[in-house]
Amino acid sequence: MRFTTATVAIAALLSAASTSIVADDSSTSVRAIRRRVNSNSSKALKLNAQAQDIFQNSAVAEGKDEVAEAAAMKMKKGKGGYEVWGADQSNSVAGETSAGVKGGFLWVWDSESIADQLAGGADATPLSCTPNDAVGPCNLLDIFPQDLEEVGSDAALGSLPAFGRLHGVIKDPSNLYVTANIFTPTGGYVGIIDTKTKEAIALFRVTQTTGNASGRSVHMSFWSTDGSAVLVDNLHGKMIERIDVTRDKKGKIIDLVFNKSAGVYLGKDFAAVAEATAFYGNNAFGNPLIGSVDGSYADA
Repeated sequence: MRFTTATVAIAALLSAASTSIVADDSSTSVRAIRRRVNSNSSKALKLNAQAQDIFQNSAVAEGKDEVAEAAAMKMKKGKGGYEVWGADQSNSVAGETSAGVKGGFLWVWDSESIADQLAGGADATPLSCTPNDAVGPCNLLDIFPQDLEEVGSDAALGSLPAFGRLHGVIKDPSNLYVTANIFTPTGGYVGIIDTKTKEAIALFRVTQTTGNASGRSVHMSFWSTDGSAVLVDNLHGKMIERIDVTRDKKGKIIDLVFNKSAGVYLGKDFAAVAEATAFYGNNAFGNPLIGSVDGSYADA
């Protein structure tokens, strides 16, 4: 017997243990789980037992639907929940003549809703990221309110160009935050979002250089392995730039500094047409953003 449908549910169940399996039958699947789950982790051991129980219970089920339902119900009852985050590059406002130039959507689904769908229920419902919306998807223009202001110019975010095309969200090593990479060329925005509350905690705009006609854009960004920095790929600016991260003992981010001294220019004859900036104001929950810019391009 091949538990193809159940395997999807089991792989999700084991996500907290950072492992997945491809099962041909219940016995080989349980052996695979035991080999690949860290036996020194009590959480992993619990997941191991849950996975074995699912396969044993589903072995007598007739048909893939019953197997999937048994796995999904076990996932739903478990304490080790998870979320799936998806970046949508579509415009989130009507009337734009080009794709991916204004706003975007963030889709977040939780394990309970996914388990309901796997058990034959309705499609998983995306979560909200703002206090005024019951469900998602989350509009990028709401996560980062358009009345946020740029430090230095005091220009409102809504009046600045190219705030669109959510190109990806990248989690930090602790799963506490993600970077929001907003790619529309000439824009160059990168934000930080709290994964628990779904609220924005910071927003920066990278350096505009002479490296390309579009000046700047954030193609993607990545966290250092210890979560103490964010490395930003300023694609059209031809730079790798860095945001320094300060945390408290529990891993909460308490300060973010865009460090101009840490930038690496990959083109010729560097010149900063517009320096990096941070934004200030309140997020959708009424909480103030953090973040500043420091350092000197001369030291980079």
